[in-house]
Amino acid sequence: MSKRFLFWWAVWIGVFSGIYVAIYSLIPFPNTGLIWMTFVALPIYFTGGAKRNEFVNYVASMLMGVLWALIYLYFIGVLCDAGVSMPITLMLVVGIVTIVVCAVHFILTGNIWINKVPMMFGGISMTFSQNGQDLLTIICTLFGGLLLALICQEGTNVLKKWGVSPDIEAGKAPKSASQ
Repeated sequence: MSKRFLFWWAVWIGVFSGIYVAIYSLIPFPNTGLIWMTFVALPIYFTGGAKRNEFVNYVASMLMGVLWALIYLYFIGVLCDAGVSMPITLMLVVGIVTIVVCAVHFILTGNIWINKVPMMFGGISMTFSQNGQDLLTIICTLFGGLLLALICQEGTNVLKKWGVSPDIEAGKAPKSASQ
């Protein structure tokens, strides 16, 4: 991409990130200290290809990840309450549930909404980080991160409409097909 395009895209991303964090700070979440989760969801969406038509898949996968995390936490609690040591509990629960999670989402969900495995694990890890607490804040913050990523990605289309080419450096002729 041209440096000019990347510069204006950086401006777009910065402006909308600033607007996002300002709005987030005004929302009365029980734990506004979770805003950092935004910047976990955002790169997962970007590195996954950031296709507009897959936005719902990322949201559904994030929600599925939160649900899986609650399943992990439930079984961790069951084994701990049964007196199993924490290392053994974690090894068993994380090992077994991860096999199930990966098998289900690698094999069965390829063509349905919950098919974005990285976002699902993002939802799992963010829910783990709060020990299953503040679920509404976690979900809203991760959704916000996905929405911010979508807005940032859409900036590329807006820049193109405004005539900022991603392929041509300022002052350079475009390469022909034979070059």
